[in-house]
Amino acid sequence: MPPHAPLLSASTSASVSSLTRSRVLGFTVLLILPLLLLATLPWQPFLTGSLQSGWLWWPYALTRMVDIPGIGVSGALLLLLTRYKLKLDLTPFVALSCALAALLASDWVLKSLIKHLTEEPRPYLLWLESQALIPAIKSFYASSVEMRSEQVHAASQLLALPEWLGNHWQKEVNYAFPSGHSIAAISLAQFFGLIWLARAPAGVWLLPLWALGIGLSRMVMGMHWPVDVLASAILGSITALLVAHWWLHRY
Repeated sequence: MPPHAPLLSASTSASVSSLTRSRVLGFTVLLILPLLLLATLPWQPFLTGSLQSGWLWWPYALTRMVDIPGIGVSGALLLLLTRYKLKLDLTPFVALSCALAALLASDWVLKSLIKHLTEEPRPYLLWLESQALIPAIKSFYASSVEMRSEQVHAASQLLALPEWLGNHWQKEVNYAFPSGHSIAAISLAQFFGLIWLARAPAGVWLLPLWALGIGLSRMVMGMHWPVDVLASAILGSITALLVAHWWLHRY
């Protein structure tokens, strides 16, 4: 067993060194720059005129990939794909799984804390308020979660929204900043993206496209402002970078 240790160490060192600062920066910029550009545009992607459109189900399907239980399925598939791509033994695979769980848990705590500190209303709720379909936004948020859900349900029925969209709105009656779905998607893309870049880069550029699609879906459905998703991308990129760096240096 000892004779193999130097080999493992050299392999790990080589894979970490192959992940240069320029590659890390390039990949991170790919995750953040499109959202930064979107946040500077003088328009809101929430398409109030398309709420009854059938195509809106596709952004909804994307967003479901990182809610519960979608986040578990997406995480498991990425873990298994990474094990296949990197030919991981059990010990590094278990460590990878634990690192991912710790990353997502820390993201959840971070975004929950910031939401309670900022208390930013969601775009769709401000729009419902402007249509006199829910009470004034301060009164709305002062009521219980159950009451808020009932008020949004009544509004969705008056608007004749698709059932899936009405149900989604009912569940999302908390605050907007930052986006929990986006921070999860960006963290997954950054975490696995950096590991793939270091060890098996084939297909790595699909991850930012997937994560950015989820971020855009949150805006299109009125869940978040562009700056919410941008902040989530920055936070998720940083936390995932730290955890991916830890794993790459040890395995």
